[in-house]
Amino acid sequence: MNENRFQACASCIHFFTEKTDAGMLYKCTRLGYETRPEYKFNCWEPKEKVKKLMEKEKGR
Repeated sequence: MNENRFQACASCIHFFTEKTDAGMLYKCTRLGYETRPEYKFNCWEPKEKVKKLMEKEKGR
């Protein structure tokens, strides 16, 4: 399974988006600070939909 292809903040369960008057706010609710969808951290926990895609690619 190629986890790196999927591993990014936007595919993590802790990724939060909010539209504000100043634009989009991207935040990690686990770490407690702003992030970007393409950033990668070691604490990444994939969303259920991403887990299913990873398993499908793995051949299960």
